[in-house]
Amino acid sequence: MRRIFFFGLLMFLLGCDDGDFIIEQLDFDETDVQEPCLDGTVTLFKISEAKNEALIIQLAPNSVDFTEVEVLEFPINNNTNKVLYRILDNEVTPAYFCQSVPPTSPLVTEEWYSPSGTIRITTTKEDDDLDGIPSEQEGMVLNEDGTVNMEASRDSDGDGFPDYIDPDDDDDRIPTIDEIDNTDPTNIVFTNTDGDDLPNYLDNDDDNDGVLTIDEDLGGDGNPANDTTDIDGEKIPNYLTPIANTETTKKSTRRKNVYQSIYTSVIEIVDGFKLQNENQEIKFDVETYLFGTVETPIKQEEK
Repeated sequence: MRRIFFFGLLMFLLGCDDGDFIIEQLDFDETDVQEPCLDGTVTLFKISEAKNEALIIQLAPNSVDFTEVEVLEFPINNNTNKVLYRILDNEVTPAYFCQSVPPTSPLVTEEWYSPSGTIRITTTKEDDDLDGIPSEQEGMVLNEDGTVNMEASRDSDGDGFPDYIDPDDDDDRIPTIDEIDNTDPTNIVFTNTDGDDLPNYLDNDDDNDGVLTIDEDLGGDGNPANDTTDIDGEKIPNYLTPIANTETTKKSTRRKNVYQSIYTSVIEIVDGFKLQNENQEIKFDVETYLFGTVETPIKQEEK
């Protein structure tokens, strides 16, 4: 009788099983989004650490501009907007995804798709002069909505470029990054040659000899650091020693201001993210999934 009971229970459980199963995580948490394919269909993809699995988002051509600050949403319809999970029979490289004609190798052994949900791409922008000092430490002022107030932000040399996008904050022709000793943002050491109230990167007369650093560029090539004086067998730049205080007669021209605009696009799948195959078996099912981020740095050059 007991044997019949357990057999009946087993048949009941099997009868209730519609073939669905759930795996709680995908093997992509530690992998980055690769450079998107933008020639034709917009393709975003991640490759697993094992190199034989890929998580793919495909969107219509020209549907995303990763250098535009905006929030875009694409309903998954498995036509123009798709999310696919593929298992392949060999290692796959980024080149596999950006070809107009799908390659014959490696072969896809399993493919799962998302039947619904929404792909959301949120793009923000941050300007940075890459001078070794975080923008928030360079007198950057934010508006109430979180955008930067350029006019209110600190502009130490008055050249029209706030310090956070000015790689030479005191306009002495010595880049800020060369006027600090330690570029670790958590422990910046500011050089202060003359020991006054201003560190070198904000001091236009670094050695306090009465001659501005910019005027100790004797060669007039825009680089005071290569005009030196021999002191005890060591060549010291003139702008760092009061012993040398000759003023140049060759004035250098202002350099172009160069900085970067870094666009960060956060890619999420919201309104429910599920992966299933043609047999309706469920491989993954969560409410929201962070696909990853895409960073697009753009060089800005202004006079």
